[in-house]
Amino acid sequence: MDFDLTGRVAIVTGGAQGLGFACCTELAKHGADIVVVAREPEDVTGGRARPHAPVSDGVAAVEALGRRALGITADVRDKAQVDAMVEQVLAECGRIDVLVNVVGGSWGETFKAGPLMELTEHDLVEAYRVNVVTMFQCSVAVVPAMKQQGKGSIVNIASVAGRSPSPDSPAYGAAKAGVINMTLSMAQAWGPEVRVNAIAVGGIETPHRPRWREDSAAAYGPGGVSAMGRLGKPEEHAGTVVWLASDYAGYITGEVIDANGGARR
Repeated sequence: MDFDLTGRVAIVTGGAQGLGFACCTELAKHGADIVVVAREPEDVTGGRARPHAPVSDGVAAVEALGRRALGITADVRDKAQVDAMVEQVLAECGRIDVLVNVVGGSWGETFKAGPLMELTEHDLVEAYRVNVVTMFQCSVAVVPAMKQQGKGSIVNIASVAGRSPSPDSPAYGAAKAGVINMTLSMAQAWGPEVRVNAIAVGGIETPHRPRWREDSAAAYGPGGVSAMGRLGKPEEHAGTVVWLASDYAGYITGEVIDANGGARR
């Protein structure tokens, strides 16, 4: 057994930037062909919406590593777009071996983060839609192909927020707890052919969220909650994804890997 993913096709949602981008490049370094899925970049002038990098950024990075890359622009909150994305991948690549569900967030253009008394039911529903419904729709869409092949691996990106109280982002924490529980249900329902695991990420460097990075750097830095005394690098979390996608993790399913630098919870 080894980490070699040559001949396998991996779909990464949110693959144009941040952790998704790191997953694309690390999987490619181990031989996988990559499908980079992301939304259209947004005009965020004067607003709070997050900017999105174009799919072409991820495609170019994968191709520079000598692997095949397919870029698909899709909003995975929309089931029709998810189904069309999977159909395109099967038509052009012939198979789907790995799905990494990175898409998620504690706030977005359709909902806000904040303490419980500042939230509405709309914020709760939208947080669930962005974090849980997206991974559910993508996973359900790829499982028939994986089952037919007799093998597949799904990795869901969860969060430490789903493992403990999240007073500043309770909607996000509840949604990520949903990702964790859904992961366990998927593993039981789809084994033995399809393995499903999650990574509860905590304290990750991200250039796209400067205020969050400053707050996390203080919390996870020296003297903070993390035994490592620093934030984790996207490539480190992506390395865990590579392991879970590889044959070395062939007996691992229905597990949640805590990747938080030994943070106290």
